[in-house]
Amino acid sequence: MNRYPHVLFLLLTMTLSSGCSEDSNNNATISPKNLTRDAVCMLDGMILLDHPGPKGQVIFKNGESHFFCDTKGLFSALYDPNYKMKIKQAFVQDFGKRKWGSYNDRWITVEQAFFVLGSSKLGAMGPTLATFSVRADADNFAKEFGGSVLAFNELDEEKFEAYQTHIRQQLRDTMSDTSAPDSSEAVHQHH
Repeated sequence: MNRYPHVLFLLLTMTLSSGCSEDSNNNATISPKNLTRDAVCMLDGMILLDHPGPKGQVIFKNGESHFFCDTKGLFSALYDPNYKMKIKQAFVQDFGKRKWGSYNDRWITVEQAFFVLGSSKLGAMGPTLATFSVRADADNFAKEFGGSVLAFNELDEEKFEAYQTHIRQQLRDTMSDTSAPDSSEAVHQHH
């Protein structure tokens, strides 16, 4: 019926190949940006290089890249309905075999990371989730500084919220301990 089957074939091939190239662009490797002195936290504008601990980074579907001065901020965004549907990829820094205040980038995807929750090490915003690409490094860090190790797929929203609640309770306990009068003072006040 069609007098030009080769034209129809060519059009079909072009349509399919353009669809494939769009898909390949969507699945293209996304590279994180390196930290510079100008890098600031998306949530509070803190200069990242001025603060210790692991940082986070997201690449949004529109191509924008944003940093977090702390991994807790990154996870808050990952679980926030206003952000999570817009995020194409999230990254954290690999702290394996490096000092806690060093700033070489070593970005890894959050899916590759192992997280130490509850260590004694503090990040930009206090207690933080230390991040590692190798479980053995995370285990060694936890042995030295405390905490428990979870892979990304084990760190769901419920566990993250429980961790946040624990941190808030520790802060409240610390605040009430420092504001409570010394018992010897209380005795002296009653005499």
